Amino acid sequence: MSTEILNRASIVTENPQETSTKKDPSPTKVNIDVLKKRVFIEQKRERFQSRVLMGMFCLSIVILGYLVV
Repeated sequence: MSTEILNRASIVTENPQETSTKKDPSPTKVNIDVLKKRVFIEQKRERFQSRVLMGMFCLSIVILGYLVV
């Protein structure tokens, strides 16, 4: 039996997935402008939803008042 096969098998023990898991996927620096923009967009969306909800509530009161009178 040849020893080349055994030697080659012992050399190729490195797993390519192990090397990729050693790297930290999250960056070490955070861009604060991106975070501020996300917060601003979320607040803008919440304000829009609350205005639509308040508008629907007022419109339903007006329609209900028109139907009752």
